[in-house]
Amino acid sequence: MTPAEFAAGLIGRAYEPAGLHCWELVRQCQSLVYGRELPPVLVAPERMRELVGMMDLRHSYPGWQQVDVPSDGAVVFMTRHGHEAAKAACHAGVYLALDGGGVLHTDAPHGVVFESVPELTARNWADLSFYLPA
Repeated sequence: MTPAEFAAGLIGRAYEPAGLHCWELVRQCQSLVYGRELPPVLVAPERMRELVGMMDLRHSYPGWQQVDVPSDGAVVFMTRHGHEAAKAACHAGVYLALDGGGVLHTDAPHGVVFESVPELTARNWADLSFYLPA
């Protein structure tokens, strides 16, 4: 499956905390498009502390490499403006090199969207970091 086919099949789909939450979208894309298996999270955590803890696990995944410049298939971690001091990621998506590049992600109330980095910034997402899974 190509990145464009994957994105086209999901854009507009609703966010589902017990189904298609941000990490599950990342997992599905990595598996179906890039052939990489990532650890599951069955239900999106309701408490911010649990969510931040889950996102922080990226530092323990063997072979993951943080990159300064996003490339196709990179996992994108981000936080909200106002949380910069903690640098704690609370959201994830996948960078796709489509239409000049952007991040496929899902959140409430927007559902699955494909947005450029400036669009993410305009919607209050900050401190994007990019990781290439092993």
